Amino acid sequence: MTFQERFTEACKTSRFASHPLRQGPDAGYLVWEVQHPRDGQKVVIDGPFFTEDEARVSADLLRGTFRGARAYQVIYDRVWNYDPRRERVTFDQARMSRSLLAIRLGLEAPVINP
Repeated sequence: MTFQERFTEACKTSRFASHPLRQGPDAGYLVWEVQHPRDGQKVVIDGPFFTEDEARVSADLLRGTFRGARAYQVIYDRVWNYDPRRERVTFDQARMSRSLLAIRLGLEAPVINP
C-alpha cells in the first residue's frame, strides 16, 4: 500500500478514538504524535493526528530527516484538568496536521466538518 492509499484510508475518520480510563468510557481519548529521540528524550516533531495510520505515514516520511521518528499514542484525560478550549485546540491542530500531511503527499486536503 502506498503512502497516499494509507493516508486516504486514515482520513475516513475525523474523531479521536476514545480511551476508557477508570473514570468511565468518555473520560479520555487517544491522540497520535510523531516523536523523535533527542538527548535521551522523545521530542514531538509532528502531530497531533486523529489516527495511528496518519502518524505512521508522517513518521515514515520524516524518517529520512529524523532517523528515529516513530508514531506514539498519547492519552488525553478529560477528568483531570478538563478545559474544553484545550480540546478544541487539539482537534483543530489535528485537522491542520492532516492538511499539511496531505500537502506533503501531493494530495488534496480532506474536508472535515467540525
